[in-house]
Amino acid sequence: MFSVFCVTKGAFMRYLYERREKMDFEATYAACFHKVFRFALSMAGNANEAEEVAQETFFRAMKSISTLKSDAAVDAWLFRIARNVYISRLRKRKRELPEEHMDTLPDDHSIEQQLEDRDQAARILQALHRLPEPYKEIFTLRVYGDIPYRQIAALFDKGESWARVTYYRARMMLTETVEKEME
Repeated sequence: MFSVFCVTKGAFMRYLYERREKMDFEATYAACFHKVFRFALSMAGNANEAEEVAQETFFRAMKSISTLKSDAAVDAWLFRIARNVYISRLRKRKRELPEEHMDTLPDDHSIEQQLEDRDQAARILQALHRLPEPYKEIFTLRVYGDIPYRQIAALFDKGESWARVTYYRARMMLTETVEKEME
């Protein structure tokens, strides 16, 4: 049986507009998921937790996409949501998350080199997790998120020079901490 229904022009235009937003959101998801996941991983130190945070981030972003200003950087907006999701999850659990998460090293390293590299990476990650805020977050956004200083500054409602100085100080604190541990 063939059925025909009538749709007003306004309803059809609304449908097309909503469909466009959905397609844009899907493209944003595909383009940004890995960055958000890496950012979440750097905070959580655990791939499973990072996956949960990233998924929740995009769920919340989809619900509140209308709050995104047209001139705002989508990456920075998503990182802010991810940060809030992670903090909410921490508060909810009220316990420390494991800090040990190591990526697999390339096969061309010797076993000794792999162990040495893994130990060094673990020391750096532990030192990063001990940094006070905002140093930890600025360093994470810059290194793991590959976010420009301008966008980092916007996340914190500060100037670009503040973001640069804070990143530099975080790097110096990390270097100092790791060097002390190696002595």
